[in-house]
Parts: sequence; C-alpha cells; structure tokens
Amino acid sequence: MQALDGIRVVDLSHAISGPTCTNMLVQLGADVIKVEKPGVGDVFRHYTEHAGLPMMSIPFAAINAGKKSLTLDIRKPEGREIFFRLLADADVLVENFKPGTLARIGLSPASLRERFPRLITCSISGFGQTGPLASRGAYDHIAQASSGLSMMNSVGDTPQKIGIPIVDSFSGYIAVIGVMAAIQRRATTGQGEDVDVSMLDSALKLLNTSVATYFATGEIPKGLGNRGYRLVATSEFYRTADGWIALGANQQHQIEKMCEVIGRPDLLADPRFADHASRVQNYDALKAWLTDFFATQSAEDLEERLSAVGVPIAMIRDIGQIAHHPQLDARGTLRDGEMPEGQPAVKIVGTGFETGAPTSQGTVPVLGADSDAILAQLGLDAEAIAALRRQAVI
Repeated sequence: MQALDGIRVVDLSHAISGPTCTNMLVQLGADVIKVEKPGVGDVFRHYTEHAGLPMMSIPFAAINAGKKSLTLDIRKPEGREIFFRLLADADVLVENFKPGTLARIGLSPASLRERFPRLITCSISGFGQTGPLASRGAYDHIAQASSGLSMMNSVGDTPQKIGIPIVDSFSGYIAVIGVMAAIQRRATTGQGEDVDVSMLDSALKLLNTSVATYFATGEIPKGLGNRGYRLVATSEFYRTADGWIALGANQQHQIEKMCEVIGRPDLLADPRFADHASRVQNYDALKAWLTDFFATQSAEDLEERLSAVGVPIAMIRDIGQIAHHPQLDARGTLRDGEMPEGQPAVKIVGTGFETGAPTSQGTVPVLGADSDAILAQLGLDAEAIAALRRQAVI
C-alpha cells in the first residue's frame, strides 16, 4: 500500500511549482490527472532539452512521470462540464495560475468548493491570493529578488540569484505539506479547504533564521558567501591541489580532530585559534593558513581521512560526479521514469525520503495520451468523444 492510495488529484498546473507538488503526490501513490490545453500542453513540454519525442522535454519528464494526461479546454462549456465530472470524484485540485485567472471563467476555488464541499483546492502563486501584491505575476527569480534571497546570496553588493529554480521547487513542496495537512483535517471534519501557497512566503520560509535575526537585532543580515554560520574559517570552501572541498569543522572536538589528522595539533596551542571566540576574531589569519595548506593537499584524501574521524567534509562535486556515486545506488535515490514509444527511460529523483511505504515513478505521459480512457470512465462513449475532438474541446 502506498501512502496516498485512493487519493485522486486533478492537476491544472504548469511549469515547475504546481507540477513539483503533484510529482510528489503521484510518487506517494495518488492518481494524478494532468489537464492540459489541447494541442499545446504544459509550457514545460517545450523546453530545450528534449527526450527524442515531440513536446517532451527532459525537465518536463522529470516532474511529470506517472501522471495521466487529459487534453481539455475548460474555457468552453463542454470542457467545463467534463471538468466538473472530474472534480466530482476528486480529492484535490492543484493550480498555479495568477490569482483571478480561474475566477474569470467561473472556476474560483471558493465556487468550486461550494459545488464540491470535500474538494481540497491548492493554489500556488507569486504572492498569494491576498494582499496588495496578489495580482502580480512572478517567476522564480522574481520571488528570489523580492524576498531578500538574492541579496543574501550576493557577492559584495551585487545581488545573485541562485542558479536553480529553488523557490519554484520549494513552493511545490510547501504545497505538498499544505495538501497533506488538508487531507488529514478533512478526515476529521469531512470538509475540504483552500490551500493558498505564496512563492514569496515560501522563499521567506527558506530565510526563516535570517528574518528572525533581523527582528531581534534590527540589523539587516548579509549573505555569508561560502562562510559558514559559525563564522569560523574551519567551516567553508577551500581549493585543493586537485579540486575543492567543503569543510565543516564547527565544534571544538571536530577542530581538534582536524588538527590531529593534518599533523598540526600545535595550532590549538596558538591563543589566536584556541577556542571559538578567538577563531572568529582571528578569522583572516586562520583562513590564510588553511588556504595555503589545503592548496597542497588532495581533496579525495582529505575527505577520506577527515570523515574517518568524524569531521564533516565533502569534495565539491558537480552533478556528473554525484550522479554516479555509490551512495545514490545504495539508497535508490535515482529512479527510472519510463518514456513512451520505446524511448530510453529518463533518470529522475525519488521522493527524497524513505519510509515503509513504497513509492512509484510511472510513465511520462504524451500530451493527451489518456484522454479517451479518462472520458470513458466518466461515462462518455466513443461517438461523444469523437464529437469533442472535432470541436477542439479535447
């Protein structure tokens, strides 16, 4: 039994945030029906890295495997009627349009829940459904910019965006938590509810400790770059003779072990480096020494030797290096998302956690591949389906 067996999700979302949410739900066993615009589909289907099939980008495949694809124009009355039939048997609706988009065609979350009281609606947007910024659209880098994240990631006084769609993805995972909480509450109340996820709020959740520090001190936190939160030179990045390492010797016992392994226990006899306070005060001197020392060492050798005595350290790897690491094989971190029409499977990341319940990946759907089967389940015969296709409703 999977965790979400028996839960049906209607997925109106596109691009990254919403599909990331429904990606996790389908991996946990939910039946996810992805509703896409006829002939076009999710905009993410058209990104550049393609899997050898039309309208099938690798990024799309990574977060849509296991879903069923139904093409449906919900702006047309016939399409809306089919949409209502879908929702009559659904537990969750996920969408990530700009606030007001669905309301303009009579499908606001509030009106849907009047019609389907047990339905849980999850809306993901740039700034949420309420507040003075609600009507504004946003992309990942807009959320990074507006939240303070790009300034916390700055180099000097130049803001830098994080080079992956981190807020888009994290908003999707926040949405999963909201949906799961709503499912749990419905088990008690019998009623659905609206889950309102803001990318701005999600980004601030990532910055939680920095926000709290600002309110406690009145000082605007600044990005630390590669310097760790403990503010010591023994917890940051260093270039070695053959690559880079991330060192995390934060605690006194870790620093003692590090000095022992590198053959310099005398460093701790130096009053500048004897305890945490002195190491913070003399950060530049200790960093200069460590920079010179690590430049003569092997990253792999340091990783093995320091890890063996309990000092947190890692070689800084690129995706190609970590993708083939035996750690991922041991945990089954990477799974095969099956591709249609005999195409090679695409490697995708699993749920990110392990429990006693199994998880699944499934097949990446061709646009509209499941339309006929889903419509037949809703009671439409072949003639009615053919008529809808002629009218471009599906």
